[in-house]
Amino acid sequence: MKSIIAIATLCLMAINMQAQDSLKIEWQGQKKQWALQECIEYAHENNITVKRQKLNTEYNKNLQTQKSLNLYPNLNASSSYNLGFGRVLDQNDYTFNNETTQRSNFGVSTQVPIIQGLTNRNEVKKQRSLYSASLQNLEKTKNDITLQITTAYLQVLFAKELLVVAKEQYETSMLQAERTKKLVDAGSQAMGSYLEIKSQAAKEALNVTQQENSLGISLLNLAQLLDLEKPVEFDIQKPEIPQLQEFLTDQPQSIYQAALDIMPEIKSSQFNLESSEYDVKIAKGSMYPSLDLNGGWNSSVTKLESQTDFDFSQQFKDNSNSYVGISLRIPIFNGLQSRTAIKNAKIGYQDASFELQNEKLNLRKEIQQAYADAIASYNKYLSSEEAVNSFAESFRYTEKKFNVGLVNSVDYNVAKTDYTRAQSDLLQAKYEYILRTKILDFYKGIPIEL
Repeated sequence: MKSIIAIATLCLMAINMQAQDSLKIEWQGQKKQWALQECIEYAHENNITVKRQKLNTEYNKNLQTQKSLNLYPNLNASSSYNLGFGRVLDQNDYTFNNETTQRSNFGVSTQVPIIQGLTNRNEVKKQRSLYSASLQNLEKTKNDITLQITTAYLQVLFAKELLVVAKEQYETSMLQAERTKKLVDAGSQAMGSYLEIKSQAAKEALNVTQQENSLGISLLNLAQLLDLEKPVEFDIQKPEIPQLQEFLTDQPQSIYQAALDIMPEIKSSQFNLESSEYDVKIAKGSMYPSLDLNGGWNSSVTKLESQTDFDFSQQFKDNSNSYVGISLRIPIFNGLQSRTAIKNAKIGYQDASFELQNEKLNLRKEIQQAYADAIASYNKYLSSEEAVNSFAESFRYTEKKFNVGLVNSVDYNVAKTDYTRAQSDLLQAKYEYILRTKILDFYKGIPIEL
């Protein structure tokens, strides 16, 4: 019996020392503590997915600028130089001579679109819609990251509180083991009761280590969401969470109506639908005549090797000419390409319309699910709170009876285990309820804060 007690005591001391060393290392680390809002802002600035979406937004902005510039006239200059060898007609006596010829051409031209079936203007409007859609997609990406970080942040808070509960239970068992040892020495308790309490304390010391590991994993998950280079130096602040209030919020339909005006995924789909509408107008514009105004100026200079009285400026002036004209294009038959383009554009518009309806349906389902989850988590919290109060009172009563020898160690450990489990269930329900209510607030346009 003494050897069993000695082994159990050594195991308990080893586990206790391991837990203390772990706490000492964590304390010495002096980790930087991050608030939830700080985590969210950091992710919005540094997350790779967000950065890529920002690039896509810049790309669409450049396209919009270019489409607008296409409405303006163009202006181009050209120049060429040729060196020729061979027979050349002499204009003086109309004979052919072998000459080395140098010829230069200079010109400036412009084209002004007058009538294009409003194609260019509709392309500008289409690209403006696509740019607006990309901005909303960027906001959608940020929202997704915000929800992910909030969930991970609350998971860390949950793990921290579970660790506190585990340590408290371990300390309680150690104190009870000391009291039981005194009772055993006084002959008021059997040695088996002491061994049971020591065994329970050893299990709870192991549970402390397990909860520390769970907390470390939760912190690592959050640090990886932030793409931190050194996650071991990462920790979070524990905010002052007020007493949870009764679940009182708008009905799902009211939340849905508010979300329709603020959720970026809905706005993005609306802009995409608008863009598809301009696609139809652009396709129809290709069936109309197009009219352009053209103008230009050019000159050329030619020098023969045998010329001795060559005057570059005079020849440049004599050979210059300018022109102004218009060009008209009337589509008659091009393999029905325009009609096919119109049909396809209309199909694209219908598809974009269905996509908008689908986004609205998904949003409504998400809000309905979030509302149901919030009610369920609140009811679970109330039940868990009652269970904790009940098991706490039962444990205190059992502990008093155990101290005077009226119940055995098995009943004591059962009561203590039930109380610990109820505390864990309450913490889980608490943070689940906080998360669900924050999600509902998010759909109403209220920023997520703790």
